[in-house]
Amino acid sequence: MATMSTVWDRTTEFLGDNLASLTPIALFGIFLPLALIGNLMPLMGAVGLAGSSVVGIVVVILSLASNWGAVAVTALALDPAAGRASAVRTANRRFLPILGVNVIALVGLFLVFLPAMVGFAMSGIPTDQMTGDMTGPQPSLETINAPIVLFASLYTLALLPVLLWIVARLSVIIPILVDERRGLGAFAQAFRLTRGSALKIMGVMLLYLIVSQVAGLAARMVAGAVFGIVLGGLGPMSLSGILTASVVAIVSTIFLVLAVAFLAKLYLALRDARARSADLDAPVVGA
Repeated sequence: MATMSTVWDRTTEFLGDNLASLTPIALFGIFLPLALIGNLMPLMGAVGLAGSSVVGIVVVILSLASNWGAVAVTALALDPAAGRASAVRTANRRFLPILGVNVIALVGLFLVFLPAMVGFAMSGIPTDQMTGDMTGPQPSLETINAPIVLFASLYTLALLPVLLWIVARLSVIIPILVDERRGLGAFAQAFRLTRGSALKIMGVMLLYLIVSQVAGLAARMVAGAVFGIVLGGLGPMSLSGILTASVVAIVSTIFLVLAVAFLAKLYLALRDARARSADLDAPVVGA
């Protein structure tokens, strides 16, 4: 079984050796959509209901474009020798099946969290306060259903580690969909390949989340402060806001490319290790 350090070494080697092929995909397929999303999101509450709907549709389209870029990076990481053109063709061919599987996964995630969402909806706590807005009127204790709040909270807390474990077991599903041309069978294949590696993958995922979030927050704070001082306020579509969103998009692109390439190399390592194990377990003819 390949270790996480070995997979990391293969990832960095791939990134270093294929930077010229990766750059156009990362620039136009990931950075540009993320930068546009970062600039459009502040407009959601400032352009009215109809305008917000239009912005929301554009953001969804841009999110799909960034997902396409991630699929293209995955294809290139799986077969660097085939080159960028082949990776783009693979992404075009496999994007819709991958999108379909992602939609099924999101529906499953929604159903899993549905009891908690229903509980919080029936709790008597205003929705805006559950999202962090404490400016509205505070609910009285008589209007809060404490047992339901307790159930929803405990359910969510108990579900989080289970969800992290499931995500770890399904971490290589996109490389499987790209490389093996599977449909819904990719779920079972992902569980087979990650058997015995879930805890290691969970550790890597937690480390990645911490580092990427800290880096993104630091980029936003530093870039926002510098551009705000030099160019003025950080209002929607201001020059300082556009530049800050671009810097954050650069950081997000770097971490996304790194994560996608790592998962592709992890899939190859798990697949090869599983194949070697099968060969060792196979009976020897004539023995």
